[in-house]
Formats: sequence, C-alpha cells, structure tokens
Amino acid sequence: MTDSVESPEYKLEIGNKSILLDYKRFMLLKGIKEHGSITKASKEIGIPYRTALKYIEIIEDELEATVVATKRGGKGGGGSSQLTSMGKMVIKEYAKLNSILKKHSDVNEVEGRVSEIDKHSRVTKVALNSKTVILPLIEDLKMGDNVLLLISPDNIFVMLEPQESSVRNMFKGEIIEMGFKNEMVRLKVALDKDINIFVDITEYSSEKLNLNLGKIIYIGFKAASVPVIKI
Repeated sequence: MTDSVESPEYKLEIGNKSILLDYKRFMLLKGIKEHGSITKASKEIGIPYRTALKYIEIIEDELEATVVATKRGGKGGGGSSQLTSMGKMVIKEYAKLNSILKKHSDVNEVEGRVSEIDKHSRVTKVALNSKTVILPLIEDLKMGDNVLLLISPDNIFVMLEPQESSVRNMFKGEIIEMGFKNEMVRLKVALDKDINIFVDITEYSSEKLNLNLGKIIYIGFKAASVPVIKI
C-alpha cells in the first residue's frame, strides 16, 4: 500500500470534458501504466480489485472514452491492461496540476470571475471585486467562469509610486500586517474589500522603502506568473 498522503480531488479539463480525480485514482492509473496490470496496481494502493474497476468505470463514463484497455489471457493467464492515449493524458494532466500546486503551496489563493476574453489582444481579464487582473489568453476559459488565481508572494514586487513598465497588473494597497517568514519580510497588503495579498521582500528592501504598518504602496506581478484553476 502506498504511504503517500491523499490529495483532494482536482478538476481536470481533458479535451471538451472535465473530471474530478483524486490521488488514489491517479495512483491506480499510474500503477496500471507501470505494471500493465489492474490487479497489481490495485494491490499497490491497497484497494480491492472490484473497487479499482469501479474507479476506472467512473473515469471512463465522465470522459466518454476508454482509459484502460484490457487484453484477456488464455487458460494459462497472460492477460494485461494498458492505458490508452486518453488514460495517459489523464495522468499527465493530474501530474502537471499537482506539480504546480506543490510548487506554489504557499500562495495567495484569490477567487475571481472571467469578465472579458480578448482574442485579438490575446488576454483574459479576471474580475476581483473592483480590481481586474489581466492574464494571457487561456483557451479553455469562457466568460463568467469562476477561477482561482495562485499568486506566489515572492513573484510580487513593491513600489512606493506606480511606474511605467511592461507589467500589466499593478495595484494600490495598504500594509495591514508585517512579520518575518523564511528569512523574508512578509507583508499583508489590503487591496480591496476582502482581498488581502501576502508579499515577500528582503529586509534590505523593506528598510530601503521605509515600509511600516498603514503605509500605502503599489504591488505588481507579471501576468504569465499566475497559474489559473477553473473552479
């Protein structure tokens, strides 16, 4: 049995379909890919064979496609199971999303709604109350979709005045908390009602900018540095 901690379900967009996949089902498919056997894969993660078949059935029903192709053996055995191209895509998409979330485990999670899709300028705009975040065009999002933006504290820069730059996302805010985390100064900046952003800067930068509680600052981040999850 795997001793890994189970993760919550992730919503994956596969083609024009979406599925919910948790860590156990991911490991089942990964085990089938590695061992060529549903039996071996189910034993490895500690679930009954019939449960494994049910997991596969649910995934295939949601995708309306085959993810595991089984070849029956003769009287002497020899059967095998292999992931189809769709099955391989499922584990690839889960692994990609899981990698992003692990890398950005300490992030600002900001919920918003897609308010504009400009295919000519190739940008997607996400409304956060009265603020708007501009992102690169995301093909699988549509108007009105609810999304979660993952903004890493160390990808945000601080200024005392707004400056001309190529950075599209720049917001005015007030420092409402200051402290230390991982040898960095961590600021809590209020941008809008119910929208607070954590920012990490060096102690040298904090002193140079003369930052203190209540100070009005400007924060910015690059559009391409923000992973987006449809929720």
